[in-house]
Amino acid sequence: MSDSKSPLQLISKISSYILHPVFIPTLMVTALVYCCPGLFFGIPDKTSHWWLIIIAYTTLTFPLLVVFLLWRLKFIESMQMHELKERYGPLIASMLFYFWVFWLFHKQFAAPEMIQSFLFGVFLTTVLVFLASIFFKISMHTAGWGGAVGFLLILTLQAIPGALFLLLAALLLAGWIGTSRLILKAHIPAQIYTGYGVGFAMQVLSYFIIHFAFYLS
Repeated sequence: MSDSKSPLQLISKISSYILHPVFIPTLMVTALVYCCPGLFFGIPDKTSHWWLIIIAYTTLTFPLLVVFLLWRLKFIESMQMHELKERYGPLIASMLFYFWVFWLFHKQFAAPEMIQSFLFGVFLTTVLVFLASIFFKISMHTAGWGGAVGFLLILTLQAIPGALFLLLAALLLAGWIGTSRLILKAHIPAQIYTGYGVGFAMQVLSYFIIHFAFYLS
């Protein structure tokens, strides 16, 4: 019996790499900078682009480096982290990086409310995925994209120009990544839907927390 993958499985595997949640903060902020410039009203283009570089460097380079080092040091068997116990170290490291970048944009840069809301939502999602992973497996892919959909829905409801287009794109990508994970048999449906719910809920919770903080300030 052949072990070769079908074209659909190959596409699903490639999609799982390209749409991995580690890329979502960078992808989202890039999309916001170029498609929703109204969020950065009054902020020079040079500054918003510099912010994008900082977010990419902190939320992409550092987590990937941690996973690579853990793999090379044999603390995890593969960079795909199939086993629950393999997730603990990378998720803890990611929580630290995500909180640091949120705090930087909150305290140092005093970034717009919605940028802070998104970054804090990413942190909250990672915390909840880590806590859930202690007891059961949850899809990190759908948690990430569920959060992207939740955040963009909030922007759309606020009538931010360009947000509706990004929301539709995120819905398509979120649906496809969930389907891909099922095709690859990486998760069962309950783990997929739980991921969507966690990501979506944490972005909504983050919005209310940050909005309340801005209201009090």
